[in-house]
Amino acid sequence: MPMQSMVLDFEKKKTEIRFRRLAQNLVDFVNLPEFNSIAANALHKFMSEVLEEPLTEFEENSCGLENEFMEWLILDYEDEIAGVSVAQTYLDSADEWELEDWEMRSLEQWARSVLAVYEVQEIISDDRVILRDIVGGDLYRVIAPGVGVGLLRWSAMLTRLLAVDDLYTLGAATLIIPRPLLRYVLRIMGHVYRTLRFQGYDGYWQDFLRASTLSLRKLVRVMMMAWGMQESNEGIETYYGGYTGPSTRSGSQSQAQASGARKLYRSVIRVSDGENALDAVIRGCSEIQTISSGADSAGLTMAELAWIRQLQESDPSGAAPYSTDDVAFVLLEGDVFTVYAETRSALGTCASTIRKSAGGYLVTRQRGERAGLNRGPSEGERMRAHAMIDRIARDAIMEHYRDWADSPLSVLQGESPKNALAAGIGQKVVEGLLKDIEYHENFKRCAGLPWVDVEGLWHQALSTQGSEGRLTGKEHSVVGLLDEMMRMDGYTEDQIFATAKMWYDYVLSASPNVVHAKTWAAAVEYARAVSEDEPVTQASVAQKYKVSVSTLSQRYRQILGSLSANR
Repeated sequence: MPMQSMVLDFEKKKTEIRFRRLAQNLVDFVNLPEFNSIAANALHKFMSEVLEEPLTEFEENSCGLENEFMEWLILDYEDEIAGVSVAQTYLDSADEWELEDWEMRSLEQWARSVLAVYEVQEIISDDRVILRDIVGGDLYRVIAPGVGVGLLRWSAMLTRLLAVDDLYTLGAATLIIPRPLLRYVLRIMGHVYRTLRFQGYDGYWQDFLRASTLSLRKLVRVMMMAWGMQESNEGIETYYGGYTGPSTRSGSQSQAQASGARKLYRSVIRVSDGENALDAVIRGCSEIQTISSGADSAGLTMAELAWIRQLQESDPSGAAPYSTDDVAFVLLEGDVFTVYAETRSALGTCASTIRKSAGGYLVTRQRGERAGLNRGPSEGERMRAHAMIDRIARDAIMEHYRDWADSPLSVLQGESPKNALAAGIGQKVVEGLLKDIEYHENFKRCAGLPWVDVEGLWHQALSTQGSEGRLTGKEHSVVGLLDEMMRMDGYTEDQIFATAKMWYDYVLSASPNVVHAKTWAAAVEYARAVSEDEPVTQASVAQKYKVSVSTLSQRYRQILGSLSANR
């Protein structure tokens, strides 16, 4: 075991030394006098775009901004006269004896590298992670100091991967994207790319990423700023606001600290008949559930109740929305209801619900009656209330996920994850939803909030994967083509699924004779793109699939007519 640790340390050190050597050679090269005018032009372009952004981040990290500029100047910027990057110029000008084989291989990859969005597939250690290119699907083993610190599995990042021999490290500026934003970032990136293609741009996805380096960074920064403002305005910072990553402390320490900072509010409701009032509350409030009930040794009615807010908002992934802010603990002792909650909103809503249901049994406080001297809960009462609130929140989350696989989701066009998989068209998008959920729960775990382990949810949801449902082999080949061709144009998993779902619905309603899968795939992609106002034409889609416009148009009208008739 000690020997293995030494080997890993050596590998990390070798990567760091070699990376510094490669980077320093390129920096020395671009600092040659002949590059002065190129650097000046690049700096003007860089600052004209960057300075439009809020400066707070850059003022706090001026070295990071300088490193970001140098990376962009060397690897991305192409001078109008030279027409190639500095990195490529360095490679072209090097004598064959000047670079070792590993240097040549690494620098060739650097010259081809682009800024892209990656997903954290696995966190091996604080300094090692495995990243997956979200668009291309390739996996990369990455070594970088502290790269795994503060990350959660399935986090996303906008970064550049640079090869160092047979490993990879991160570029100068890496932006962590909160997973709830990932779907929107990818949608915007894809839409911009397709718009450029519509306007005559003939580059592929990699070319687009290279040309859009500064714009992509700006897009992500603006969206993260908007996300932070939204959290603050809507009061959903419970899970995300002010939290930058997992705690380095143990879970018990983190939870203890969180518990010490938690607030507790209490409301007392007196009734004339505890037993009948309890019955009225249980029958009249769908949001209130009984935890336990009975009578004490003196015959007084005793009960523990859970109040769970009826939430209106829906998450595309179906992640459990419940937190300790959405629940309350209610204790009935004799003729007194005591409501405990961690927010004034939850307390007020729960207390109002109880008062309304038990209206005929309420005992109002008499004018001039003196309030109790003990205005706050005792320490023991506080600890019990917090523990019960945690339990209620955790049970609500577990109950939510118990039915998740069978619950219709908007992102699945109203289908449940189980039905989408059974149809043979939903595996990738459902896997993405499960990643969203695991990330969501782990975030709460690291913040010391009630959470549940959803690992079993993967097995439950994916138990029907691999089925082609009611599609024949030819019909299912259209689904495969859609996945391949739409991915090339930057469509997201949920957009590809929605298109496959349109094809699936058409097949069930019209039973088409599929001879040429490309024609049908082109037609259904065009139909879906039109429904989402994507910048495409019949001619552009037909050219991509290498089919005739007239045949595409005919199939498109058939699909549209059949689906319209069956609505």
